[in-house]
Amino acid sequence: MNIQFKKIDAFKKYDFLISCLPLQGCVELQRDMPMKEHPWHRHENNETLIILDGKMEFYYEGHSRICFPGDVIFLPKNILHGSKALEEGCNYLIAFETLEHLK
Repeated sequence: MNIQFKKIDAFKKYDFLISCLPLQGCVELQRDMPMKEHPWHRHENNETLIILDGKMEFYYEGHSRICFPGDVIFLPKNILHGSKALEEGCNYLIAFETLEHLK
């Protein structure tokens, strides 16, 4: 399974955030200060990341991509990856499952 990227309108934030909630459970809002790095790691579950504000470099298995507000990352479980917030930092949502309705 490969990592997939997509662009959405992240500026209608409230309705969008509500649509990202699972039937039962939660999502995480993450704030990374400028140049904060999450070094190489893996997860045991699928994740969906949605960039809300700022920019992030997302890197994985020989690739790197600069992500902007509205970018969605569909991250399959067990994929080695990392990220680094850029100059203005980055705020993003993490759902601990694949949000199929965004694909």
